[in-house]
Amino acid sequence: MRRDFTRTFVIGVALAMALTTVSGAAIAGKNGLSANRASPVMEAEWTFMGYIAGDNNLEFDAVSDLIEMESVASVDGVELIVLMDTYSLIEGTHWYYLEPGVTHVEVAEDGTYISHCDCTDIVGECPGELNTGDGKTLTYFIDNAIGYAPASRYMLDLWDHGGGWYGLCVDDTDLLPSGSKDRLTLDETASAIADAREVVDDEPTPVHLDIIAYDACFMSTIETAYENRYIADFMVASVTTVPGWGWNYSLFLQDMHALDDMNPYSVCVAAVDAFVETYDLCLGRGIGGWPYPSCSMIDLTKIDDLVNGIDGSEGGVLQLAEELHELVNIDSYRGAIESAESQTPQIQFKGEIFPFADLGWLVTLLGENIPEIKEITDGTFELLSAAVPYWDSVTTDTDACINTFGLSIYFTCSLEKFRDYYGDEDYGIDFCEDTEWDEFLEDFVKVYQ
Repeated sequence: MRRDFTRTFVIGVALAMALTTVSGAAIAGKNGLSANRASPVMEAEWTFMGYIAGDNNLEFDAVSDLIEMESVASVDGVELIVLMDTYSLIEGTHWYYLEPGVTHVEVAEDGTYISHCDCTDIVGECPGELNTGDGKTLTYFIDNAIGYAPASRYMLDLWDHGGGWYGLCVDDTDLLPSGSKDRLTLDETASAIADAREVVDDEPTPVHLDIIAYDACFMSTIETAYENRYIADFMVASVTTVPGWGWNYSLFLQDMHALDDMNPYSVCVAAVDAFVETYDLCLGRGIGGWPYPSCSMIDLTKIDDLVNGIDGSEGGVLQLAEELHELVNIDSYRGAIESAESQTPQIQFKGEIFPFADLGWLVTLLGENIPEIKEITDGTFELLSAAVPYWDSVTTDTDACINTFGLSIYFTCSLEKFRDYYGDEDYGIDFCEDTEWDEFLEDFVKVYQ
């Protein structure tokens, strides 16, 4: 889950108040919005689509990040369009097309939040309260965002709490029959994006994203990347928790505009650099002294190779999982696997319930501990290096940093932390369906019953 801190509340309110406080009379007489458009805006080079699912304890951060996006707005061939849901600050879910000089959320002197939305321009009316943890809402967002702001390239930013393979975009006001809060599962997210359409030569055509980005914790997992392999070319996400402040959108968008060539690779690098630069402050110890923020760029065109190998060559997580599944019940090998797991940096934060292990370190240590599979682990590491061409982490003033190669995998020795629905067919994680990793992991933890 994205980390929420008490200080976030204070900063969110202070930032919003400082930038947007107005009197009640001024609000009544001005909203700053342009006239209704009879047709979509002119096609740009990029459309950045921000899906801000803030219907939870991150709602102040949601407003703060919207303000950051507004500081750059839609200029120089980059269109910015946002759908934002909050818990109680703003009633309903609203559309915002970000234009220079336009403020969409203002804070009155009495502390109430006023929303000047673009819902009528974009979809004809305010949609009311939407469940941003529902895939249908995500499809609705992409369809209308692209219809209103078409471009040559598309970047989708999914903003909220995240839990790797468990999903993201938790909506506190919409509950499942089980009583748990609704959220987007990996399968639901990929299906929702695959269902979105843009009009090309007067024909509805499936949308293909150039970049899918996650401003949410733990989303740089092999499970997430494999689920996204058909819907986007690149992915930007963190293997670690993301502080409540999230991305620095002002810095990222400024850096994006400054690029000589806004190709997807360069935009991803700019996103990684902006994230790490933001938290690599305070004598290099990160905001608040947390030296854990990291960000990775994943080449999704290489993820199938990482999982399935290349033309029968040694390497690939599928082959590694098969080998480990055969060895897991042999005591001597089991000890070697346990040793590798214990020495691999666990990508988690105190209190988090989902254990993620760094994939690069895990395969390296497995190869060292079990020579019989070293050719497979070496091959897997090479494929991992190709799939994660760029990543960075916050460093301390002693050069310590999170020990990662940019992509994690679900792995634990603890039966208490193992979730048996990880490999459930109804849960629909492609990585589990296509490999034996879930079967290996289940057999691995059973001995601790």
